[in-house]
Amino acid sequence: MKYKQYILAFLISSLIFSCQTTQNEERVSKGNLQLVFGSNGRLQEDINNYGLSIENAEGKVILSFDKISEAPTSIPLAVGEYTVKAFSASEMPYVTFDAPYYYGEESCTIESGKETSVNITCALKHLKLNVNFDSDIINNSKSYSATAATAHADITVDATTSNTVFVERSALLIETVIEQMDGSIIKGKQILSGLEEQTEYTVNISY
Repeated sequence: MKYKQYILAFLISSLIFSCQTTQNEERVSKGNLQLVFGSNGRLQEDINNYGLSIENAEGKVILSFDKISEAPTSIPLAVGEYTVKAFSASEMPYVTFDAPYYYGEESCTIESGKETSVNITCALKHLKLNVNFDSDIINNSKSYSATAATAHADITVDATTSNTVFVERSALLIETVIEQMDGSIIKGKQILSGLEEQTEYTVNISY
């Protein structure tokens, strides 16, 4: 009888030790991710409304938030390599008047039992283009327009739109059409290349 009691006590002790060991292993096999967000000086929107995703080493999204404001200040993660991404929209439009795209990503390593701080800077991924028409064109023509075409899309600036557009990094074909008061048409064309994202360019159009 005592022998059976010894066996039972041993089994219970082993089970308790096993549970404690498993809990300890789970505790030390994880770390915490703390996120810090910054700006390159061109950020004009509330970054708290940006989306957030965390990918593992295989590129699989393991966590995502519609808004950064919804993410906890400290995120527990299994030990490993990760890429953290923040973005103003799910996709970057090729061209836009009013939806400039901001994006930032950083890689990090989560270590056992440690807190890893990652600083992500969201930068403008478009280039900013100002299209300025000469006052003679504005005052002495029936109509005028300039179409900026990238590798994937185009956008037209005229008297009814803003003269500022945001476009993908690409060589740009700028085509202008001016209708004079007598009905004659003047067309122009120029190509801009070697352009960089996060940069502002101005195109001045005159007769």
